[in-house]
Amino acid sequence: MLAYTRRQIVLLFVVVAVGAGGLAIDRWRRGNPDVVAYLESLDRAPAATAAAHEPVAQQPRPRTRAEPPTSAPVSRRAAARPESARSPHARVDDGMPLDLNLASAADFARLPGVGRALAARIVDVRTRDGPFGSVDDLRRVRGVGEATLERLRPRLAVNTP
Repeated sequence: MLAYTRRQIVLLFVVVAVGAGGLAIDRWRRGNPDVVAYLESLDRAPAATAAAHEPVAQQPRPRTRAEPPTSAPVSRRAAARPESARSPHARVDDGMPLDLNLASAADFARLPGVGRALAARIVDVRTRDGPFGSVDDLRRVRGVGEATLERLRPRLAVNTP
């Protein structure tokens, strides 16, 4: 007969509870990629280009599933400049879809609903697994679900030679 001490039972319970908690967190992260990207962006240092005298812009709160998407907040300095002066690639919506196999992480980050973390994962998957054969192959990327794919589909293309 195997008899466990009280200490062994408590230790076993703690190990099982930590494992179950890890699985629950993983499931939540896969189901809420937008919130995860926002939370991951909180620990990053702000851009060095921000002036020391400007107040720090308030971070947007995570959007719940019931709320419609809103546009990203724009700093006062960026809002004062005309759209064409912000950056040469600031407008992704110029009628030309973005090629999944040629775009950089910065290009992907300019798409609506794609942050720096997701953009980096797209480029990492493309580098690791090879070029995308179709826009549907974007599902290989962790954080790209059906809703994200459908939102981005009109803005993306795969140009085959």
